[in-house]
This record gives sequence, structure tokens and C-alpha cells, in this order.
Amino acid sequence: MSVPTFLLGVTVTLLTLLTGSESIKTTILNPIKTTGDEVGLIFIPGAYITADQYEKTARAIQEATELQVWVALTGDYNFNLASFKQVELAVGNAISEFEKAGMTSGNYVGVGHGWGGHYLQDYAKASNLKALILMGSTLSRKTVLRSYPIPVLTLAAELDGLTRITRIVDEYEKLTVNKLSFFKGLYKTPVILIEGANHAQFGSGNITSLLKPYDLKASITVDQAHRMIGKYFDAFLTVTFSADDSKIDEAINELSEAFLNSVKKFQPFLDVRNLDTDGKESMWTILAQDFFAGEYPDRVAVSNKILENPWFFGTEPSTSMAAGSMIVDTVALIHAADKSDRVQMVMDMESPREIDMKLVAKNAIWKALAGQNDTALRSEPNTCKSLNDLALILALYASSETARERYLTQGRQIVLETDAMRGANILWAPSPLQMWEDEAGLHVRSIALVTSRDHYCKVMSPYRAMEWVNVDSLRPYRFQG
Repeated sequence: MSVPTFLLGVTVTLLTLLTGSESIKTTILNPIKTTGDEVGLIFIPGAYITADQYEKTARAIQEATELQVWVALTGDYNFNLASFKQVELAVGNAISEFEKAGMTSGNYVGVGHGWGGHYLQDYAKASNLKALILMGSTLSRKTVLRSYPIPVLTLAAELDGLTRITRIVDEYEKLTVNKLSFFKGLYKTPVILIEGANHAQFGSGNITSLLKPYDLKASITVDQAHRMIGKYFDAFLTVTFSADDSKIDEAINELSEAFLNSVKKFQPFLDVRNLDTDGKESMWTILAQDFFAGEYPDRVAVSNKILENPWFFGTEPSTSMAAGSMIVDTVALIHAADKSDRVQMVMDMESPREIDMKLVAKNAIWKALAGQNDTALRSEPNTCKSLNDLALILALYASSETARERYLTQGRQIVLETDAMRGANILWAPSPLQMWEDEAGLHVRSIALVTSRDHYCKVMSPYRAMEWVNVDSLRPYRFQG
């Protein structure tokens, strides 16, 4: 996946060195409605996508609303990649052209697709724009939605392989911080998912060969996607700009329904992500230790602490007995994915690369709780591989029925390999979880260390399993970088 990211980065560097970037082309589409409040949409295209590829999208929006919607399709960016300087120029040109064509309201809305949204959001914060719509794009990770100075609609595609659904889940999470954020988010900062659509369907026509391998195959048609885009644009624009209270009420209901339907998709991702870590403990590690308790989970009380190295390297799980039960204190190390806003189209995985767990072995629990003569636990020895299997089960269970079906019938499967054993902590600690891809799918092999008391495992995160099931498994292997 590094090739397009690398090329994008190099091109941006070149753009900053160029001075002859004053030739933005603007195409104006006049409103098709003669009544209603005026709104002007200014499209900033995604990477390597031309202005004309948004005309069908714009027409679908105009047809879906009773507002007078003007549209400015901007293009001819250097290397077909928007930059901050050119976005500023493009918006200024579009507003000038709107005024020349007869638009009088001043209700200007920036519409950024993918890469274009990355630069448009920075410009929009202090500009003449009254609202922002991001298609297959997001605000920066550190930007709090409720603090953004103008209304913003984040419109996502379920099968977007560039700005993946797991990136959009982070935006949804910003609305769950408190009730006020959540309910205001219904109309001021909604995050809405278009089921079955992909990144390319925010426009039309062929997507560049540099990006096409990374997008996923849509399960709806372009026309279906455009109708949904038009529907959600209409609701957001009506709530934001209409002077008709009855239409605003209808639009709020439309946004509420769309948002709450999207929540049904987003929340399971967030729940599984939070299994990995809440920043202080790893519930996934606690579940793993409970799983290792076998027949005696009701007699084992598990806690967890997340540590960084060198503390993790030098810490062992601890045990104590109280009233016939075992208290187990486990430790975990989370290898978080590298996350950056440098390239807004997030082609790299959002989930942790691996989770390192230091657990108490099943046999040690058996000896403490069952006694030497009870063989119930001995018949099913645990492996780190069994935890990877559990992670996959959790991921499949949390995914939608449609996503499970796609994975099982079209996706490259997760293949769980036998554990690779290490004889000492000094050998186990530096050995990463082994993951590699081929045409069969994603192979996962845990690194394990087993002693008379302890069982150390480097395992797959349930969230990584869920991300693979819903996104990466749907790409042909030959396109992996």
C-alpha cells in the first residue's frame, strides 16, 4: 500500500515548490429549481479525479432538493491534486463566478472528496464558507467535531477502501463523548454511512489506476449511490439554510434516521476497538485470561494493566488466593497502528498491529483451584492460536450479516497458523507477531512462551480481525503493496 501514499507525498512536496498554480478552471451549474433558498456548492476533487467526474453527483443533489442549488466544479489542479493554496484560489474563483451568474445569498458550502477534503477543511475554518461537506474524507484526528466553527456533514461509504470505515468510526466516536454532542450531531455535525457504496462513487467514471486497486468493489450502482448522496445533501442543506420551518423539521427527521441507522454500523466497530484498550487496561487480555481459566472462570478474578517497554519486558503476571478464588493481575503491551493526517485517504489499517499478553497458564490455574487429581482442565490445553481464533469469532459476530457474508463468500480468509514457541522472555519479547498475506488470505502465527506458571502470547487484536473481515479481505492479493 505504500506506493500511492509515497507518490502522493512526493507530489505534495513538488506542489509546494511550484509558483505557477494560478489556473484553476471553474464550471458553474445553474440551479434547476426556481424557488427555495439559494445554496452554492463548491466541489474540491479527490486525488487524480477531474472536475467533470462530479457533474452527475451534482445533478443528483440538485434533483433531490427543493433548494436552489448552484454548483461550482473546480479542476485543473497541478497534477490533479488539490493543495491549500489552490483550494483558496478555487473557492475565491467559484464565489466570483456565482456572483457573476446571479447568485445573491452568500450561502457557500465547500464539498471536499477524499484528498480535496483534507485541504478544504483547513481553509474552511476561516473563510466565506458557511458549511462543509466531506465525502469519503474526514476532519483531522485532533479536531473535535462540536468545536468546528461551521456545520459539517461527514458522508462515508461502507466499502471505501481509501478512507476506510474504521477511520470514520473515530469521527463517530467524537459524537459519543456526551449527550449534547450526540444530539447536536444529528443536524450540525452528522456522520452518515452509505451502505454498499465505495470511494469512487462519490464521483463517476473511471478512477485512476493508482488508486483503483485500493478501493473496494461496490455492492450498489453509481446511480443508487448518487441518489443516497442527494438525499443526505438535501437534508443537511435544508437544516442548515432553509427558512421553511416545516421543511427543516422533515430534514431533521431525515438526518436523524440516517444517523441512527449509521450508528448501528459504527457502534459494533467501536465496541470491538475498545476491547483492545481503553488506554489503561486491555479487556481483550482480561477475556483471554478468563478463557485460559477453562472450567473455573467464576473462581478467577482478572485485572489488567497496560505497560510500555521497558516496564512490560520486566513485569510478570501475579497471582494470589482469597476465599478459595484466584486473583490474577495480567499485563499487556499494545502495538498501536501508525496514524497520521498527512495523507487523508487512510489506506493503512487503523487497528493495533499486535497485542502482547502475559497471562497465567491454564495448568497453573488447575493446580491452584482443582488439585492434582482433577483432570478437567488438562484435556484441553490452551494455545495462543486459540486466542486468535477467539478474536476472529468476536470480529465475525460483531460484523453485520452482510459483511460476514461478503467475507465468507468473497473475502480472503484469516488463516491461523500453529504457535511459534520461544524458550525465554528475552527471546519472546523481541519477536513480533507473524502476519503475512498471500492469495489464500492473511496468515497469523502467534509467538508463545509457556512455563509452569505463565503463558505469554503475542496475538491478533479483535479489531484487526474485524478490519480485515470488513475491508482488507475484499482486495485481491495481487494489489497488495
